[in-house]
Amino acid sequence: MILFCFIVNKQGRIRLRRNYQHVQEKERELRDTAVINKCLMRSKKQCNFFSHDNMTVVYKMFTTLTLICGTTKDENELAIQELLNVFMDCIATYFQHVIVYNIERVYIILDELIANGCVAYTSKERALVPLQLIDAGS
Repeated sequence: MILFCFIVNKQGRIRLRRNYQHVQEKERELRDTAVINKCLMRSKKQCNFFSHDNMTVVYKMFTTLTLICGTTKDENELAIQELLNVFMDCIATYFQHVIVYNIERVYIILDELIANGCVAYTSKERALVPLQLIDAGS
């Protein structure tokens, strides 16, 4: 099960956050800060997943953004890494650049890929259907 998903910039500011498990605000802030700092301090030669407390953190660094997912220990790390690739492909395809202007549309993409902490779809084309329908209605 996926516990949370973030998009952070190189300075560590959270651009998108979706939690799939309730955690007290103080604990969440401490966890988020620790996870983000660990991800941003790791070198490019290190593996893209690591253990933190009672979870596995999977991350993927792109040019200006880092995608981070926290999962339970029984989740497949490579499958989550592929999910992060699909998520970034969707963002890059829809926005033409990695720069995100309409954050609510990024949440729509994320909600198509991950539903209630479980992977729903892994198809880029399927994840972009709701946005294509919204754009067609505008």
